[in-house]
Amino acid sequence: MNKTFREWDDTHWQRALELMPKGTQTMSKCPDQFVDGVYPKFISRGKGAYLYTPWSERYLDYMCGLGPIILGYSNKKVKKAVKKQLKKGTIFSLPTLLEQKVAEQLIEVVPSLEQVRFCKNGSDATLAAVRIARSYTGKEVVLKPRGGYHGWGDWHAVSMNSNGIPQSLSELIDTFEYNYSITLEDRLKHGDVAAVIIEPQALTSPKPGFLEDVRRLCTEHKAILIFDEIVTGFRWSLGGAQEYFNISPDLTCLGKAVANGLPLAVIGGKKEYMKEMNKIFFSMTFGGETLSLAAAYETIKQLKKKDYTHLYKLGKELKSGILRVASKHLLKVDFQGDVTRFSIQFDSSYPDADGMKNLFFQEMVKQGILFPNVIYIQFSHTEGDILRTVAAADAAFEKVFKYKDSVDSVLEGKRSTSIFRKNN
Repeated sequence: MNKTFREWDDTHWQRALELMPKGTQTMSKCPDQFVDGVYPKFISRGKGAYLYTPWSERYLDYMCGLGPIILGYSNKKVKKAVKKQLKKGTIFSLPTLLEQKVAEQLIEVVPSLEQVRFCKNGSDATLAAVRIARSYTGKEVVLKPRGGYHGWGDWHAVSMNSNGIPQSLSELIDTFEYNYSITLEDRLKHGDVAAVIIEPQALTSPKPGFLEDVRRLCTEHKAILIFDEIVTGFRWSLGGAQEYFNISPDLTCLGKAVANGLPLAVIGGKKEYMKEMNKIFFSMTFGGETLSLAAAYETIKQLKKKDYTHLYKLGKELKSGILRVASKHLLKVDFQGDVTRFSIQFDSSYPDADGMKNLFFQEMVKQGILFPNVIYIQFSHTEGDILRTVAAADAAFEKVFKYKDSVDSVLEGKRSTSIFRKNN
């Protein structure tokens, strides 16, 4: 770590806070989500699996831009497609045929899609899905798994941080226990549920038969099943988690990896439900912005040729390697999630498990490994990257074990905090 670089980071960060509340646009990128004082605060460019700071520091990245990067940063073919479209223009007074091209492509590769519409963020897509479901069913309550995240729209954010949101909306959202379909069935019996929105897999794997039960119960109780595949889309497989698990939702929300880092999201599904978009209000100036659509077309074109076993192979190697070196140092760590997207936690039996995780991440970033709270594998990661990461983890775990009862004595920055505090 170069102290001068961190001092420059701090100076620029203070200026950012003067100009912008929270200092940046995405809460998950704020310094308080990492070990502030050790992690870099700014990135200037990316290439493949690596990020570079304005001070020319290089980091092997496992954050993948919070999930959008699937092919690697600065993918040559995606850049070429964007540059080609840029010469034509970015936004026009009437639609472009590019919208149709990407729509056809999406309908081809994602099993349940019969029609789609484009938007910019995952929150746009989930809001549209909920509005469609309420319009179609005439009911208003939306169910989600307890702890599930579906964006910052009022309909959902009221269950997380209700500041600035009418409290009356809290009556229109309810929860059930993921992997316990009996809790979903009990709530559906009330008869007021318009939709069940669920990530097919977040950081907990579905038990055998659970997603099948969700599908069956939604059909029986005339509730729209919405798969939030903002994260899992194009990452679990080309057709997303619905293809991977062979479950067909009524509506699907896509985003993140669809355009390898350009801002695009998708709401799609069966025509029977998508026709409600002729009734509801859903419109935005930049929904058909062409640079993102060009990037999506090229991204999907490349993904159709990719061997997804690459992601699973590297993910398994990373997981097994980290478990091996943790065991070597007599440490117990837990993995949550799938091997293409997971988190690492220290066993809850440790008095300061959170502090140990902060120290582990500090020692990783000091070795040039950018570990976030949620780790992603993408196609530009290599076996060499995994070997380097496991070697770094070996050295990091050695220090964690030595100071597991006195983390703060060697922590060189501030402990990370959670962005999901209610009413913060």
